[in-house]
Amino acid sequence: MSTLERQINSRYDDPDTYSGDRPPDWEARRKTVYRHDDWTCQACGRQSGPHAGDEGVRLHAHHITPLAEGGSNQLSNLETLCEPCHQNEHDHDIFTGDWVGDGPRVYTVGPLRATARGIFAALAIALWAVLVGRGIALSAGYAPMAMEREAALLVGATLLGSLVVVSKPLLVTSVLGIVAAVMTAAAWTDFGLSPEFGLIGAIAWPPVLLGAWAIACDYIQ
Repeated sequence: MSTLERQINSRYDDPDTYSGDRPPDWEARRKTVYRHDDWTCQACGRQSGPHAGDEGVRLHAHHITPLAEGGSNQLSNLETLCEPCHQNEHDHDIFTGDWVGDGPRVYTVGPLRATARGIFAALAIALWAVLVGRGIALSAGYAPMAMEREAALLVGATLLGSLVVVSKPLLVTSVLGIVAAVMTAAAWTDFGLSPEFGLIGAIAWPPVLLGAWAIACDYIQ
């Protein structure tokens, strides 16, 4: 279940349980519908949101069976329509009230989307990878650089790595998971159940768990 879906209160499926035109959790409901429909109008097939950058049309969440005819706010009764198609579904001007829609301006960064928590997680994962990689290089005999150059290398590599994590979170987390599994298997073969095995596990698995958490919570999309 995504972060948006956790914000939906099933109590408000029934329009008689709240006052006003829309339930208190309408933001979460409509954005969940957009994602479910892949930001695609279910009437004409026009795509918007992350597919269209700044050139797309606004999207609306439309009640398939109107509330006035006994419909509900359940996700199964909602679909994504572009603004023109939504107006065509109604015999009155839908823009006279406090209508709510999402325009392409919400997605100006295209598919590269992350919350503040997701960015923090990406930085932490990238920093872990850089430090482990640098540690392996030093243990293999590479001479350390001057402190200023070493710091610049670590900072630059971490920032670049965090962009990769944010843009390809599932891929990065999967690769780190494979590496962690290999390291764990090798440690078990060499040390068995021992402090050394525990130490290697403590080093290998945190970034994998952090990446999986950020993806599951929709902090990195």
